[in-house]
Amino acid sequence: MATSLIVPIAYITVLVTALAIFSRVYRKRRAAEKTSFEPWFPTHPTRELYISLISNPNSEQIPDSLLKSALLVRATTDVKRIWRIRDDKIALTNLHTRGLIGDDTMARFAAAEKELEAEIVDVVSEANTFRQGWGQVIFATATEMAQAEKTRETVMSIPKIKAVEEKRIALRRKYLPNSPNPPAQPQIQAQSSNAITPPSQPTSQVASPQKVPSGASTPSLVSEATVGGSAGSGGSSKNDSPAIGASPTASATSTPSKSTPNKKKGKKK
Repeated sequence: MATSLIVPIAYITVLVTALAIFSRVYRKRRAAEKTSFEPWFPTHPTRELYISLISNPNSEQIPDSLLKSALLVRATTDVKRIWRIRDDKIALTNLHTRGLIGDDTMARFAAAEKELEAEIVDVVSEANTFRQGWGQVIFATATEMAQAEKTRETVMSIPKIKAVEEKRIALRRKYLPNSPNPPAQPQIQAQSSNAITPPSQPTSQVASPQKVPSGASTPSLVSEATVGGSAGSGGSSKNDSPAIGASPTASATSTPSKSTPNKKKGKKK
């Protein structure tokens, strides 16, 4: 009877002990993983350089200009990290909202933000030790230096990009020999269109202005056909004067002569 009770009690004791040991080891490993994650940024060489200059036993012999330059370079590195933090924060927030990244990544990012804030405070305090109020201006100067360095890197990378593009175009010409060259195609079309289409010629010649003598009257704005039509339809005016603006030839043709009625009377007789 006693033997039958000892066996299940021993079995339960061993099982509970094993589960307790497993849970304890598992929790320790999880805690170690959370505390010993990889940092978001690599090492900070400019900060280490500045600290080595400050902690040098012969730091009194080091000129202040060298220390200020090292501090400016350190602030420039911090500005670049601020830019990267701003760019990464938007993407990480969207990915974490969708569930595409875990909490460990967000924990690494939060630790990087806190470390960067502490670094900025340290740089400002170090700048104020050289000159009071310089800590408020040092990051503006560091931002200009970072932008200038970024522009220089962009300009220096142009030959590399050009070599890559030339290699790509050469490879394309090798496998596609009959493919037209896109940049030269519009010029060829323009030249062919100029060679095919002749220059347009005017259909009618432009009349050159004639010289008007000084004693003559001003030219008329009413044509002879208009004067003739009006004379034939409406007749002459009361004083048998030509229309306004009519030429002398038009008035002579439109005004009836005195001999015409006499001839008609003679025929009637």
